[in-house]
Amino acid sequence: MHTFSTTMSNSVRWIGIFTVVIVVIAVAFVMDRDGPATMGVPLAGILTLALALTYGISPLRYEMGGGRLVIRRQVGRTTVELRGAIIRADSEAFKGMIRVFGNGGFFAFDGLFYSRHLGMVKVAARHRDHGVVIQPPGGRKLVVSPDDPQAFIAAAVGEGAVLSN
Repeated sequence: MHTFSTTMSNSVRWIGIFTVVIVVIAVAFVMDRDGPATMGVPLAGILTLALALTYGISPLRYEMGGGRLVIRRQVGRTTVELRGAIIRADSEAFKGMIRVFGNGGFFAFDGLFYSRHLGMVKVAARHRDHGVVIQPPGGRKLVVSPDDPQAFIAAAVGEGAVLSN
C-alpha cells in the first residue's frame, strides 16, 4: 500500500479560516438577536452543519494498492479503479474550472466541476498546483492533487494505470 499526502494550499487554508470566522460571527449574531429563537437556532444549526460537512468530506490523503486508488476523507472514503485507467500530470487542470456541485475552497476542492480543458470532472483536491488527471475505465475523469505528483503517477502505473502525455 502506497500513501500520498495532500496538503492544503495557502488559498484553501485562508478560505477555510475565513469561513470558520464568518460562520462563528453569523451564529453569534443569529443567537444574540432579540427576536424569536424559532429562526435563529435552525439557521445557526444549518451554518454549523454545512461547515462540518465540508470539512468531513475533504480529502485527507490518497492510498494505492490492489489496483485501486482510495481517497481517504476526514469521514469516509472513495475508491477508484486504476487498472486500465489513463493518468497524467496536468499543471493547468484547475485553470478555468467552474464548480457545478460541491465544495469550491472550504478546506478543499471537492465535487463535480467543469472546464473547457477537461469537460466534466470529479475533483478531490486540497491544492490547485499539483493536478493529476485520472480517466478510469468506464468512469468520469478525476482530478487529484498529491504533494508529489510524479511519485503518485509512478505508483499508479505500478498498479495498472497507463501513462498518457
